[in-house]
Amino acid sequence: MRNAEFVKGCDDVGARGLTRAFTGAQAILCKGNGRSMRGAFVTIIAAFCLITGCGGVKPAPEPEYSDVLSRWTRSTKVFDGLDAKIYMSATYKDPSYITSYVSRYSKAYKLDEDYARSLLERELGEADKYNEFFISVYTPEESWNDFDSRDTIWRLYLEDGSGARLVPVSILRVDKGDPLVREFFPYFDMWSSAYRVKFPKYSETGTEPIPNASTGSLRLTVTGIMGAGTLEWRLKE
Repeated sequence: MRNAEFVKGCDDVGARGLTRAFTGAQAILCKGNGRSMRGAFVTIIAAFCLITGCGGVKPAPEPEYSDVLSRWTRSTKVFDGLDAKIYMSATYKDPSYITSYVSRYSKAYKLDEDYARSLLERELGEADKYNEFFISVYTPEESWNDFDSRDTIWRLYLEDGSGARLVPVSILRVDKGDPLVREFFPYFDMWSSAYRVKFPKYSETGTEPIPNASTGSLRLTVTGIMGAGTLEWRLKE
């Protein structure tokens, strides 16, 4: 009878909470004889493990998107004397970043598994062809923020440790009003302009992709008549 009372208490865990179930079991332990006490104790442990998952090996948790974003984002300032001319932050879309981005996007929009898998394959396919960056830029004068202009006052270069230098194949300005962009790139504020910048995966004379297994770092350089700055991603310690 007493064991039945405990089982009923465990059945009510979802509605009454784990604490109430254990309170009922504690009373059984205190009142019962030695055999019923041992039986109730075993039941308690079994119920607790069923609820909390103790004893099983859980898979490693997926990295937080914010942590992955921080890992692949760098910032720099360009000065002309004592005057700051440009503030720039950039996120390199490494495959691990893309995987985290697609995972968060898929959960936010409750995408089915097949669609999410297709989206990830498409994004990783782009990463096989291009080195892509999301770049947020602030300049004191709005007219200086013209990276997507044919006559821009700035130049962007992507370099690796071997001396290879790549120039962008496309620079597209991002819509400031898109709330999705600010959700995924919170450093992009209302005073800045953002761009999606793609560099080729190969230099004109190279036979190996950039980066490759031997690449120690990537450097994104912004330069112009007002000054120059460099953002660096170390790929190997």
